[in-house]
Amino acid sequence: MLLRLIALPRRSLAPLAILVVIALVGMALVARVPGWLAVLLILVLMVVVSAGFDLILQGAGRDRPAWDQFILPNLLIVGTALFLRLVASGGGIAIGLALFGVLLVLVVWAEQHYWLDATDHRWSTLALIVISYVVVFAFYAAIYQLKVRTLFNAPAIVIFTFLMAVRLFRLTDDLLPYLRLAPHAAFAALVVGEVTWALNYWPLNGLLGGAFLLTVLYFLGQVLVKHLAGRLAPRTLVEHGAISLFAAALILWRGL
Repeated sequence: MLLRLIALPRRSLAPLAILVVIALVGMALVARVPGWLAVLLILVLMVVVSAGFDLILQGAGRDRPAWDQFILPNLLIVGTALFLRLVASGGGIAIGLALFGVLLVLVVWAEQHYWLDATDHRWSTLALIVISYVVVFAFYAAIYQLKVRTLFNAPAIVIFTFLMAVRLFRLTDDLLPYLRLAPHAAFAALVVGEVTWALNYWPLNGLLGGAFLLTVLYFLGQVLVKHLAGRLAPRTLVEHGAISLFAAALILWRGL
């Protein structure tokens, strides 16, 4: 996979290096500054990364990238920023920043490879899906650990889940029209939001709460993807349902 991702235009290396350095510096500041200033820095960082990401992709091709390709880089920033603010030690922040840099590089390369290669999306799709679930877990865990009122954390999770579901569905089939996949993404987001409301009454920490919500999204995503492709069968429900129920039961058992 790495060899396939590296085999891309070398003119993208310099912009990518600059983008990663700026993102790391900005994320390090986000982890240290208070309140609304951190929110402002996150927004600025999202704009800068989006502009750099667009520059890199347009430098490798002729057309502008689709808007949903900007979802994962931006949600990576949001999820990492929230997660880093929960880390108390300097060593933990350094590890988090290093992981953020690696994931950002992989996202840019994988999105670029996915965009340029019209015949074989397997490895880039796999990389993007895995990174998506890592970002989802970081965001869910951070939001749940904050223990804010459901009035605030549920809408944030619904919006985040809707955007991520759109990207995951498009990764499965990039020809799916947005008007068709949007209701399915909205359904998944609302279900995860409802589960968040119920989960607030369970004595789980952030990691276990985030893992539980991730399990819910995984099940919904797999089922809805098969439904959109016209391949949903009882066997699919049984297989993914069994995996998800086992994971959810294990998480709740660990939280008791």
